[in-house]
Amino acid sequence: MVTSSAESSSRRNIRIADVEPKQLPPLSVATLQNSNRKLPGGIVRHFDNNDPRYGWLLAGWLVEERRTPSGRLYRYYYDPTGRQYRIKTEVLFAWEKMGMIFIHP
Repeated sequence: MVTSSAESSSRRNIRIADVEPKQLPPLSVATLQNSNRKLPGGIVRHFDNNDPRYGWLLAGWLVEERRTPSGRLYRYYYDPTGRQYRIKTEVLFAWEKMGMIFIHP
C-alpha cells in the first residue's frame, strides 16, 4: 500500500499522550487463581484485605503466597492494576509515592 507524504507525516506526529491509555480490568482473587502461574509440587494461595493477616492492605490489593515443596514461603503483592511487588516495604513505598496517608498503631 502506498501512502501520500502528508498522510505518513501526520502519523509520525502522533504523540503517545494523544493515544488513550488502555483500560485494564481490575485485578481480583479469581483473576489470579485462573492465571497460568502454577507451582509444580507447591501450594499457591491468594488473599485480600479481608484476611486478618493482610488487613493492612488497601482495598483492591491482593497477596499471593507460594509455598515451595521445600517449605519456603514467597509472598507477592499486587496492586489493583496487576503490578507486582515482592516485599511489604515496596508496597508501603508505592503508597507513599501515590500520596496515601496511613497511620501505624
